[in-house]
Amino acid sequence: MKAVKGKFVTGIVALLPISVTVFIIWFLVIKTGGLLETVFKKIPILSTLPSIVVSFIGFLALLTIIYLIGVITSGYVGRQILKLGENIVSKVPLIRVIYTSAREFTNSIFVNRGAFKRVVLIEYPRKGIYTLAFMTNESNWKIDGVEDNVNVFVPTTPNPTSGFYMIIPRSEVRETSLSIESAMKIIISGGVILPDNRDAQKI
Repeated sequence: MKAVKGKFVTGIVALLPISVTVFIIWFLVIKTGGLLETVFKKIPILSTLPSIVVSFIGFLALLTIIYLIGVITSGYVGRQILKLGENIVSKVPLIRVIYTSAREFTNSIFVNRGAFKRVVLIEYPRKGIYTLAFMTNESNWKIDGVEDNVNVFVPTTPNPTSGFYMIIPRSEVRETSLSIESAMKIIISGGVILPDNRDAQKI
């Protein structure tokens, strides 16, 4: 029985990463490809195909559209069109705030490579309990006359793209030697995957 149990665990270890990968890809295909499924179902040649096939075609079409938008906006004419669209959006009060915030956040992640580069520990949700966070900006806040308060983003598990923005005293931040990739692995795995070096100290 011990040998059987060992083989069974080995099988799980071998299949689990593949299964998770397949599930994530399937989820992306169904959800993102499904956005165009209704449109493609109206095309006679595609209407008879199974739903999963149409979703996969929609997924490929969406990737192609995103790529083409990237090609267009990389050129001078595309940048001018994008700038014109931003000027129009900036004149609408509520939409302007949402778009500007989304634009700045996107630029900080994909354009400004210096953002989200420092992995720290903070005491959250209470004293004595630590959680991983990312320093998002080196600019200090002045609170009650004390200027040394820093910006951190606390991601959630297992989805690190959502979380909480906090302003906390620098003295309460512990700096780590973790890379952004290592921190993401820890967060996504819920602490199952841990690096060898797990030291933290006050900044």
